Amino acid sequence: MIKIAKNNLLPEDANLILNDVVPKHEFNIHMGTSIKNLQELAEALEIMGNDAFKHHVTKEKNDFSNWVKDIIEDVELSNDLLKAKTRKKAFETVSQRIEQLEKLKSGLVVKDKTNFFTDRFLIGLIFGLALGFVISAIINNLV
Repeated sequence: MIKIAKNNLLPEDANLILNDVVPKHEFNIHMGTSIKNLQELAEALEIMGNDAFKHHVTKEKNDFSNWVKDIIEDVELSNDLLKAKTRKKAFETVSQRIEQLEKLKSGLVVKDKTNFFTDRFLIGLIFGLALGFVISAIINNLV
């Protein structure tokens, strides 16, 4: 089970989220098509009619959000889909998430570059100071 927020996702998690689901967990759209992954969901949202979308998304339910949460196990996308009240917004939401996951999967994303470089700088600074004190102590003992 993944169910991890985006800030804690690993490339392996992104890969699992993007993979096909097993056939028995495919999402069956109102008009007969089956969806087995997020890419197919995005494609379906892009071309489906508003009536088909409204069959799955009402004030009482959001079948896409439920499938993403329960089967795909991407809680963040599921929550974002709950906010998407139109087919176009749902399509954009899924497409953006796929793009984010693809980048993470390929290792192009560092969680927070500022923190990454700040951490590296601080480690170098501490190491440099410690090394300086050691060298200074050695020199003082020689004199």
